Amino acid sequence: MRAYSLDLRQKVVAAVERGDSTIEEVASAFGVGLTFVKKMLRQHREIGDLSPRPHGGGQTLRLAGRHLKLLRQEVTRSPDKTIPALRDHLAERAGVSVSTPTVSRALSRLGLSRKKNAGGE
Repeated sequence: MRAYSLDLRQKVVAAVERGDSTIEEVASAFGVGLTFVKKMLRQHREIGDLSPRPHGGGQTLRLAGRHLKLLRQEVTRSPDKTIPALRDHLAERAGVSVSTPTVSRALSRLGLSRKKNAGGE
């Protein structure tokens, strides 16, 4: 979800500071949540700047570019390998231990699809 614009943030704070509406009424009028209005008021009071803060991060990818390259090479070499077999290949060759879904997502990023199990079970 994208951050609300600086313009909207300023209008929300200005509306509350005018004092002719409650926080709930301002939130409703601008179509934002009550928590957002309170957060903007706190940010304005503590920092003085209403600009959106940078994204907090998130999980780092477990498989780096070299791992993806290794996956692509192995799929090219052995197109019938299953995802668990590719996971084992990564553990043996690159020393990285990841889950089956992680390998599946990596293959999707590479535009490759795989069988889920051996022999169509």
